[in-house]
Amino acid sequence: MPAVMEAIDRMSADERVKMMEYLWAAMTAAVEPEPPAWHGDILVERRRRVAAGEEHFIPLEEAMLSASNNAMA
Repeated sequence: MPAVMEAIDRMSADERVKMMEYLWAAMTAAVEPEPPAWHGDILVERRRRVAAGEEHFIPLEEAMLSASNNAMA
């Protein structure tokens, strides 16, 4: 087992959380994440459906209210 993994195994839960936060901050500061290719495909299809009148957009507030109402049902 690599030494870094052994060191992690010896950490307390609090130390592990702090390490994860540090690693996440280091990763997100260094690299701009690239969206997956399938995401672009979904966006193209959604735009096509809106243009064809098969779908429509609603305001964010309306979507949030709808989601909240559905969660309570």
